[in-house]
Amino acid sequence: MPQKLITVFGATGAQGSSVLRSLSRNNTTPFALRATTRHTSSSASKILLKQVPHTELVEADGWNKASMVAAFRGSWGAFVNTNSDDAVFETPDETRTEIDLGKIIVDAAIEAGVEVLMYSGFNSAKEITGGEVANKAFDDKNAIGEYAKSTNAFKAVIIVGAGWYFENFLSRDMAPVFGGFPYIPAEDGALVLRVPKWGGSEDVPFISIGDDFGDIVHGVFLEPEKWDGRLVQAVSDIKSFDKVVASFEQATGKKARFEEVVKWQDLEVYGVRALETVKLMFGFCQQSGGRYFGDKTEAETAQELKKRAVEACGLSGDVAKLQDLEHFFAQRFDTPTN
Repeated sequence: MPQKLITVFGATGAQGSSVLRSLSRNNTTPFALRATTRHTSSSASKILLKQVPHTELVEADGWNKASMVAAFRGSWGAFVNTNSDDAVFETPDETRTEIDLGKIIVDAAIEAGVEVLMYSGFNSAKEITGGEVANKAFDDKNAIGEYAKSTNAFKAVIIVGAGWYFENFLSRDMAPVFGGFPYIPAEDGALVLRVPKWGGSEDVPFISIGDDFGDIVHGVFLEPEKWDGRLVQAVSDIKSFDKVVASFEQATGKKARFEEVVKWQDLEVYGVRALETVKLMFGFCQQSGGRYFGDKTEAETAQELKKRAVEACGLSGDVAKLQDLEHFFAQRFDTPTN
């Protein structure tokens, strides 16, 4: 029986590359893999091929439907992640939106005969909060997912929603936005995480893109009909910001603390469009009672999917467990000396 082909759009990004790495390890029901990129000769494309050498790399542009149809041709499944922060949307005269891009890609997948579509999206912040807080990135991605479902052209459409990336803590450029944590100490030497509160039970969903996201998506592809029409929460660990800094202290022996930005509107984003989305995320979560996904945050589903994917790779044991922040911090920052 020929292998089912899965095509990944956004393949050189953090999410897409994680998905390809996980799928490439499946040795019980292996998939054929294809990755789209705007430029096959780019450094990012070359790095991807080193990570997943048996992946077919094809050039395609999401704004060019014909190129997307060709890229999807013969694919049983597709994973799609559109970039809300793409530089094209920064152009003052640009009238096209992420929704326009998503519809082109969905229509191309339909024309190519894709059966299973998985889209990296969210529920609508505007709808969840009754119009109190809109967040364009969340709302546009929701519109794309709903459009895909409304076509009734796929055997399964699944939305996978990613939590707050563990990997954001590795960005030195981002540290000043969040009080300096975990790189720039305050005057008293402590590493301060300064952000608004989350809302509700302060159950902030965090996801290790490198360790877990690809496995979660992989697990869905093993039984797509089971997850049809649902939003799958891609969550590795659930912690309040107080517990995040406590985990960091435990893992590294370095002093850290959480300080609240009392009004989410006061979070300084320096005019950066992507950070404006983050600020609105806090407003949305506070208004919704912490419901980042529109429902209660949980990691049991992600754990189930991770386990399925790891078993498909012929593995078991601790490797099937979701990553946690304490272990993540311990791996990537100095550990205490005894």
